[in-house]
Amino acid sequence: MTLLCENCVGSATIALAEHGFSCLIERPDGKYLFDTGQGNALAHNLEALKKNLDGLKAVFLSHGHYDHSGGLAEILRQAGPLDVFAHPGIFQERYWTGKAERRSIGFPLCRETLVSQGTRFLWREEFSETAPGLFFTGRIPRISTFEKGDASLVIPEGNGGKFVPDPFEDDASLLIQSSSGPVLLLGCAHAGLVNILHHVRAKTGINSLYAVIGGTHLAPAGEEQFEKTVAALNEFQVQKIMAGHCTGQKRAADLYRLFGKRFFFAHVGAVLEA
Repeated sequence: MTLLCENCVGSATIALAEHGFSCLIERPDGKYLFDTGQGNALAHNLEALKKNLDGLKAVFLSHGHYDHSGGLAEILRQAGPLDVFAHPGIFQERYWTGKAERRSIGFPLCRETLVSQGTRFLWREEFSETAPGLFFTGRIPRISTFEKGDASLVIPEGNGGKFVPDPFEDDASLLIQSSSGPVLLLGCAHAGLVNILHHVRAKTGINSLYAVIGGTHLAPAGEEQFEKTVAALNEFQVQKIMAGHCTGQKRAADLYRLFGKRFFFAHVGAVLEA
């Protein structure tokens, strides 16, 4: 698993950073892509990291934010028609709202154009095995009371100009069975990492993970959520935590302090072999 898009680069490299996430999965049966970044750095980073999309079998989209889905057009240009697994809610109109502004952050590409270019959307609302050892979680049930999401992320309600918190019905993750153990790939974990972990256990019976990779959306999390997330990572005996993107620099530093050598800061070009 190689990170093609992330918020930073971690070494002297010609690769580019951007606010976004994309992970290339290379297996004996072919290649898969989990998220596509914004689309600005993807082609450059594939070349910089000496990677290509030959043999790409499918794309998985964790949710419909621009920084996870914007590179899909470039993927189609390089790889041709392909299957895209996602929750059908990815085209929900979405915004980030601050004190003095509101900015569109939803899916930036036209669905009809993507379909005309060969995208085969395969909608998955429930937990499902999409290839041997590859499980798309579908919608994550909200069980925890302390994972409240991010109040700055909103969707329109009706036509009256009112906005409400985004429930992220489409937020999904990918579970990979590897020779080292299960690996959990996160987009942003908008559903809450603890909710995701418990959903995966409920569906598979697993009680431990080799690795967790991706955005944990702990940047806006309060102390209770952070402490219970740390407890869950220990409960699931996660051996490697490669967190970045929406984890936030402070929370990433906190995770490093608590987990030591088990923690790896996610960056463009980071590789996990499993």
